[in-house]
Amino acid sequence: MQSLFERRLGVSRKIGAYKASRGMPIFDAGREEEMIGTFRKRAADPEAADGIEKLYRTIFEISRDLQKEVVGNGSDSIRSD
Repeated sequence: MQSLFERRLGVSRKIGAYKASRGMPIFDAGREEEMIGTFRKRAADPEAADGIEKLYRTIFEISRDLQKEVVGNGSDSIRSD
């Protein structure tokens, strides 16, 4: 699990750089909720759905924080204006 998480962080860095180069926001609430819904539906054990949601919300939060570091500030959106 740890190696998968570390790979996820590597991907998050690349995503942060991609978003920054295109002036895209780091946080997209609609997309995140869509993904959470998908993960909950995929739960083989319905009783695990709440735990799966908490896990992914934590992973997403850590990923957003890392992306903010990559773009060099703490805001949720980066604009090239």
